[in-house]
Amino acid sequence: MHYSILVYAILLSFFACGSAGAGKLYRWVDENGNVQFTDKIPPGEVNRSRDLLNPEGIATKTISRAKTQEEVDREHEVERLRAEQKRLLEQQQAADQVLLRTFRSEDDMMLARNGKLEAIEIGIRIAQANIRRYQARIADLQHRAATLERSGKSVSTSLLADIQDTLKRISENYTVIRHKEQDQQAIRDIFARDLKRFRELKRLAPEQRVVEEREIKLLDNLLPCGDSAACARAWKRAETFVRKYATTPIQMLGDNIIMTAAPVRDEDISITVSRIQEKAVGQPVLFMDLFCKDSPHGKELCASPQVNAARRAYRQDVGSRTP
Repeated sequence: MHYSILVYAILLSFFACGSAGAGKLYRWVDENGNVQFTDKIPPGEVNRSRDLLNPEGIATKTISRAKTQEEVDREHEVERLRAEQKRLLEQQQAADQVLLRTFRSEDDMMLARNGKLEAIEIGIRIAQANIRRYQARIADLQHRAATLERSGKSVSTSLLADIQDTLKRISENYTVIRHKEQDQQAIRDIFARDLKRFRELKRLAPEQRVVEEREIKLLDNLLPCGDSAACARAWKRAETFVRKYATTPIQMLGDNIIMTAAPVRDEDISITVSRIQEKAVGQPVLFMDLFCKDSPHGKELCASPQVNAARRAYRQDVGSRTP
């Protein structure tokens, strides 16, 4: 029998049993692909989609199958992700507006960035000056202690405490320098990202100018050294590195600091490596500070390929290796 005739026959028999509209007729497809017509959906088939038919056999409403919990959870997750996407879009649009209102040109951005870097650099120079002063004090204290020992006298408790206090102050100032260098790198990263976005918004062609002027990144002098055994091996390599590249004699060689004397001549290179417990990375780090004499020729030396090569060698020579 033709399908439409069959449907018509089913409708006649169904609605003949009562007044029109007194009952409902559903059309649905079972698991074997057979079309079924019933006034009630069997309990085991309620999750299937079905059409509600009128007396003319026309579907007036389609009732979707019940969704599985997995599908409901997936829809909720999609909704959550779309809401997060919308939030991020609105956040980016707001940031774009601030960026365009704050800066008129790339030069404005570079001036602002350099101003922030210079403000931090002043703090770094102050900490470096403190270190040089404490280095001179350590040299004097060590000389006094050595003189007492040569004369057969014991080194006083106060003199030893003074030495330890001076070392502590040196370490504290290196911590200040390390944090300020990290702040500088964060500013460089932020402005590099903002400059790229500014060019996109202004539809400017990317320039060849490099935002990061320094050949050596400041944080290249910060090395995580691993567990205690790995850190001990790295500390030995750090001592070898200091002896190889520093031109001033070692002034302090301890468990947590290796320090050479401050530079005296224009061609002097002084190096300090300290072992510090860094909470941010959850393990000790080796922080290296390399500096030259505070003179025109000394500054030229510190910016030379020779010294930059030494800075690069620190990460290569002291960094993690296979035992």
